[in-house]
Amino acid sequence: MGIRFNKSIKIGNFLKVNVSRNGLSLTAGKRGASVNIGKRGTYLNLSPSAVGITGTGLSYRQKISGSLFNNKKKESKQVSAEKKTSALKKKEEKPVEALPDYADILREYEENKESLINLHKYTDDVMNKSEFADFVDSLDNEAKHQIYANSILGDEDTIENLVSSFMKELKLPYDVRVNYELEDNVLYVDLDLPEIEDLDDMYPSVNNYKLTYRKLTSTQLREIYARLVMSLSVFLSANYFNVSSYIDMIVISGFTTVRDRQGDLVDQYLFSVKFTREEFEKTKLEKLDDLYGFIMNFENRINLSKNYAFKAVKPYETETVMRSNELAEEALEALKGLGYKASQLNLIADRLKECQYESSAEYLKAGLMLLNEEK
Repeated sequence: MGIRFNKSIKIGNFLKVNVSRNGLSLTAGKRGASVNIGKRGTYLNLSPSAVGITGTGLSYRQKISGSLFNNKKKESKQVSAEKKTSALKKKEEKPVEALPDYADILREYEENKESLINLHKYTDDVMNKSEFADFVDSLDNEAKHQIYANSILGDEDTIENLVSSFMKELKLPYDVRVNYELEDNVLYVDLDLPEIEDLDDMYPSVNNYKLTYRKLTSTQLREIYARLVMSLSVFLSANYFNVSSYIDMIVISGFTTVRDRQGDLVDQYLFSVKFTREEFEKTKLEKLDDLYGFIMNFENRINLSKNYAFKAVKPYETETVMRSNELAEEALEALKGLGYKASQLNLIADRLKECQYESSAEYLKAGLMLLNEEK
């Protein structure tokens, strides 16, 4: 079911760093009760269940901030009961500009949305090999200098440890798992994406000088999700390139979990792209607006419809996996020549390809053992 590696880092805990063009803010807590700290101040956020008014559709917040994620349960985000009641009592009409709370809600929603779908703009540009060497020479810490010097030479453990350190320090407002493996100068990345169901499908709107929350259309929601996962792939790849100048290519494949026709959970890959260092070095990521155009310049497997629906693709695999699959196929053909039926071979094909042998003879022996187990 595609590439699988050993190292796994989970991003996303109760403490989150929120990125926007106006700076950083911190959110601490969990669903239902959290505190947001930013340059505009500190704000308390409570869900309906937290304040004992479940079912009313009302929540209490000192200042509402539109979030695109809702941690699996989509809760109605309304203005606080006191503010809403007060607004309804005022019959005189006021322009939106005269409603600072509403204006802040609309602006912050757009800022949060911007930071999610353009995450790639908030990372450093990729250093070329000369710039990376200068960076290493500038390190005063002898231990760090030695670590990055080893990464330039292609020490596999060093590079994977640097990637791991970066992932551990990274905080995002959603959960994502990253598995990786270095093979020669190519870093293979398997990206377990956030689910589209985790996206909040409500957005704030002002109608007749009153704040309401409306539902995004399915196409609008898919567009946000597609942009989010594509931007995330570029953001991570740029940072991985800056871990070591030894990495010339990053093959990044993103998948999500869905149920098949039998109701079983399976991994479905949405995209697989071969990013090259050379092209990233020439790109100013902060100014990259045509994200899709940029990605499509690389060798890729992406099947995205006009209404932003992903169709499943087969991810690129490591050279080792490809060679193993070839040897397994040779063994299956040999077993077929020995008189085994296709129905029998289909039962063992996937298990056989999971083996890691260096010759078709070893795969043939393993195939015979698996067939014997099936009897």
